[in-house]
Amino acid sequence: MRFLTNIFPLVILRQLIALGVVLTCTLATGFGHGDLQEAIDAVSKVIAQSPGDAELYLRRGELHRMHEEWAAAEADYAQARTIQPEMEVTTFGLAQMRLAQGREKDGLKLLDDFLAKRPMHPEARALRAGVLEKRGDWKKADGDLVAAAASSPEPHYATARAQLLERHGQAGAAARCLDEASAARGGVPVLDQEALEIEERAGLTEAALRRVEGFIARESRADIWLARKAQILEKAGRAPEARDAWQSAAAAFEKVPADHRASKANRKLAGEIETGRTGAPGPLP
Repeated sequence: MRFLTNIFPLVILRQLIALGVVLTCTLATGFGHGDLQEAIDAVSKVIAQSPGDAELYLRRGELHRMHEEWAAAEADYAQARTIQPEMEVTTFGLAQMRLAQGREKDGLKLLDDFLAKRPMHPEARALRAGVLEKRGDWKKADGDLVAAAASSPEPHYATARAQLLERHGQAGAAARCLDEASAARGGVPVLDQEALEIEERAGLTEAALRRVEGFIARESRADIWLARKAQILEKAGRAPEARDAWQSAAAAFEKVPADHRASKANRKLAGEIETGRTGAPGPLP
């Protein structure tokens, strides 16, 4: 299981920009080694001006860690703690570094220490969950992901938990956890759709059909979800019901404005509906 392995990659650069540091690396494409070295050099210049700022050493330590300059990262974390002893987040940085070095036992111990003081830190919870699952304790990993999802509005922690549950044969529980997370956030379509995909993969046909009926009732493009319903029915071997769903999808597609039907995605959907409806490939007229 892969989780976040950097504490603040983009946050660090936003902070650098706030400090007036100008970087040429592109945020959208991530960090290359040259980009990281540029960022390290930039932070070093700011440190020279403010050598008593613990946050700057933390930021540079993170960049060194991402650059796999382990000794330099560790030295910066230590300096940050010397200046600001209560800066516990350096322990999380060290934990990530130990895991990246292949020192799993040491990394897990540091995560335990950090979470003893910061129990609701979602990234640390998620990272420890990955380690615990790898070591064969998926139920404890699930507990960490429950805590991560509860302490963050970000939906990816709930998705990570659902994926964990699915991997360990708990597809129904996985879908339910996504439903709960979506409801708690006022409805998150990506979580609802992930729950549907889990139900389909697990062969939970009735649950998947109930979910699709909900999409049909509330989404503006009923044709898309009627086609999905037909596919689920086909996969379940329920051919007569599938044909009816394809017919309904064709009728709903006819209500889509003509100029929208010309898009590549809609032409593809039209072909799928026609093939399902008649058994003969081809777009709708």
